[in-house]
Amino acid sequence: MYFIRKINSDEVTEALALALEVFMQFEAPDYKPEGVLTFKRDIVENEEFINSCKKGDCPIYAAYDENKIVGIIGMRSTRTHINLVFTKKEYHRQGIATALFNYLLEDVLKENPSLNEITLNSSPYGKEFYLHLGFIPLSEEREIDGIRFTPMKYVVH
Repeated sequence: MYFIRKINSDEVTEALALALEVFMQFEAPDYKPEGVLTFKRDIVENEEFINSCKKGDCPIYAAYDENKIVGIIGMRSTRTHINLVFTKKEYHRQGIATALFNYLLEDVLKENPSLNEITLNSSPYGKEFYLHLGFIPLSEEREIDGIRFTPMKYVVH
């Protein structure tokens, strides 16, 4: 069984290591080498982003199995755009990412009850999952700096 909570500043490195591990397994095969470098540069090696996460400006929520992070979901500082959703391979298809999204949504709505939508840029691998959650594509797939994505939004009910 697992539990979910917002991570502490000293867990950011572990959370981003999980993101990189899962990205390399499931996302990188669909991307050009430039896309892999972009992901690393913009997320896991970006000191400004890492520091924002450590300060709590860019919240990251994690699912834990015992004391080990097995899945994460994170947002930009605006708290209207999801930029990280990763679950370790052996925990796929167990409802963890769905539970993380629901937890994040509940927490964000406490801070901003008038929030009416959340956006994200779905990777090819994650698109079916987001459709299942109720996200709506905003355009066809795009590619920027080697990253393939479909812009999507979730209308908060």
